[in-house]
Amino acid sequence: MTALPPELPPCPSCGPAFLAWLQRDAALAQRWQTLPRRRLDRQQILLEQGQPLHTLWWVEQGLLRASFVDAEGRERNQGFFPELQWLGLPGGLPASPWQLQALEPSRLVELDATQLLRLQQAWPEASALLMQGLSLGLARQTAREQQLLLQDAASRYQQFLAEHAALAARLSLRQIAAYLGITDVALSRIRRRLRQRDGAA
Repeated sequence: MTALPPELPPCPSCGPAFLAWLQRDAALAQRWQTLPRRRLDRQQILLEQGQPLHTLWWVEQGLLRASFVDAEGRERNQGFFPELQWLGLPGGLPASPWQLQALEPSRLVELDATQLLRLQQAWPEASALLMQGLSLGLARQTAREQQLLLQDAASRYQQFLAEHAALAARLSLRQIAAYLGITDVALSRIRRRLRQRDGAA
């Protein structure tokens, strides 16, 4: 089996690192608190697939997913976005490739194009931080594509649990299966085989 890249470095513009950067300057922290917030109920759609994407969000609380939906309504999860993560693209897109939905009650900091420009003008470091976050996001997506191409479903599931144990506990079996590119029935079989193997060890 082909080895995957080592664990990716922490995102400098995600999680506690970003919050720590904000707290370095009281004016920065105060300005951040004045930015618009969007509240979402569980299962509420933030953005439909195909709608224009012109907003960047920071997940302040909750959990969202990005999913592809085909003509028959079947879903494949592209990614999950828990608290302290960026969601969206700073440059935007004329049509979003995915649907964005809240899996838990969520609160997002919302930056449209105008607000994002003001943020970058007020905070020269903001552009560099966002680019670092986007670069890490691309690296994560490349690693995910490598898993889909080179690993079998059982190995993908085991790696998902190893890398995202806390996140897995917040997701349903069907949501994890849709992320791994298999059915929930197939995932149930994999889980049963792994339990049997571990029990025999």
